Amino acid sequence: MSWMKKYQKKFNMFKVILNREDPTIVEIGAHFGEDSVRFVEAFANPTIHCFEPDPRCIEIFKKHVNNPNIVLHEIALSNVEAELDFYQSYQTHAGKTPDKYDWISDEDYHSKKLNNSGSSSLKKGYKHTLSETIKVKSSRFDTWYNDNNIGEVDLAWVDVQGAERDVLEGMGDKIANVRFVWIEYGEQEYEDAMSREQTVQYMENRGFKVVSVFSDVTSAGDLLFQRK
Repeated sequence: MSWMKKYQKKFNMFKVILNREDPTIVEIGAHFGEDSVRFVEAFANPTIHCFEPDPRCIEIFKKHVNNPNIVLHEIALSNVEAELDFYQSYQTHAGKTPDKYDWISDEDYHSKKLNNSGSSSLKKGYKHTLSETIKVKSSRFDTWYNDNNIGEVDLAWVDVQGAERDVLEGMGDKIANVRFVWIEYGEQEYEDAMSREQTVQYMENRGFKVVSVFSDVTSAGDLLFQRK
């Protein structure tokens, strides 16, 4: 089974910009691991470090993703070493599992309250959340980097629903060891989310430039940055 579906163009882009078959990729906000597997399909021998704190997503990840190139870290990345409140998103869903997650059984999708789980965040503000928050372990990227002797990171993929600033702050000076950053912006429903302008300014101050041809210009979307 191929998990690539309609995402081939996007992952072809990563093949072009990274220009190597054995990249080191850090995926911050890995959800069910679907993009992790797409990286394995796109590259011959990648190393993918995935960070995901939501226990619902971790359970599905472990059930369906089994590849030696993919390493799951069951924590959030932020700007502190601590236990933090985590807001699990969910919207009632009737019927079959959506096509993009058709490898998840209908029973799991419903019983584990997975619908719209990708909107979960360390930041409050999103209206479709479960009634109680949970606590998750958080670490800084620079702490993890130093502890694990990672070397150069070819791509940091940041998909954290409004917590982008905290992730970037947690990289500290180790952001200089990252070649490319792919990051969401404009998640304004979340407290402290950054706009496009704020994200560009922040990254330029850290020594990165926007790769315009692969970046969105709308009020919310994705930006690709390359280390200068």
